[in-house]
Amino acid sequence: MKDIERLHKGLPFPFEAIDMHAHIGRYSHAIPDLSVASQVAVMDRLGVKSTTVSHMQCMSWDVTWGNDEVYKAMKEFPGRILGYASMFPKSKDFVAAEAKKRVKQGFTGFKFHNSNGFAYDDPAYEPAWELAEKHHLPMLFHTWGAPKVFDEIRNIALKVPNAYILMGHSTATKWDEYIAFARKAPNIRLELCTSSAPLGSIEYLAAGVGAERIVWGSDCNFYSMAQQFGRIIGCTLPEADKRKIAAENALAILADRK
Repeated sequence: MKDIERLHKGLPFPFEAIDMHAHIGRYSHAIPDLSVASQVAVMDRLGVKSTTVSHMQCMSWDVTWGNDEVYKAMKEFPGRILGYASMFPKSKDFVAAEAKKRVKQGFTGFKFHNSNGFAYDDPAYEPAWELAEKHHLPMLFHTWGAPKVFDEIRNIALKVPNAYILMGHSTATKWDEYIAFARKAPNIRLELCTSSAPLGSIEYLAAGVGAERIVWGSDCNFYSMAQQFGRIIGCTLPEADKRKIAAENALAILADRK
C-alpha cells in the first residue's frame, strides 16, 4: 500500500515522525478542543511519536505563565509532549533566570517570536543563546522570509555553532533565500510548516540544502497536524529522505543534548 493510501484509509504513518513545531493553549481563532489530551490523540492516530510545543503566549510578554502550562503538559504526557521555553527580553536577568529554570525542568529548547516587537538579536536574549550553545539545544524562530530577520538570526547562528537554529515556516515564501541562508552555517535547519503547502516546496528545499538539513513541524493548533503530515507523505522524495525529514533529523538534534 502506498503511503498516501494509508492516510486516506486513516492508518498511521508507516515510519516514525517527530513534530518540531507546535503549540498548546488558547488563541484568538477558534480551537474546538484545547486539551493536550486531544492533541496527543491526533498524534496517536497519525503515528507521531512526540511533538515539541510552545504555548500561544510565546507571542506575548507573559511567557512565564505559558512556560508553566507547557511544563504541566510535559509532566502529563512524558516523552510525547516536549517543551520549548518561550523567551521575552524584559532584561538579561529575566531571560537568564527563565532559561535556566526551564533547562533544569527538562525543556527541549527555546522558542522566539518577533511579534513581541523585539529583534531576535536583542542582547537581552543572550543568556538563552548561551544555554542553547552549552547544552546543544534547538532554538525555533518564527520567520516569514523578511531580510531583516535573516540578518538577525545569522548574527545568532554564528555565535552558537553547537546550538541548532530552526527556521520556522521555511516553505512559506522565498525558498531560494532560505536555501542560501541555510548554507551560511551548518547548525541551521529549515522547518517546513505553512498553511498554503505549495506543491514541490519540500522537494525544492531538499534539492537546495539536502534532506538532512530539514525538520518537520506542524504548527498545530494553527494548522492541522494531519494536513502538514500529509505534505511529507505526498511529496515525491524517496522514502529515505522522507524518513530523515519526518523524524531522523529531529532525533539527531534531540540526542545531541549535553
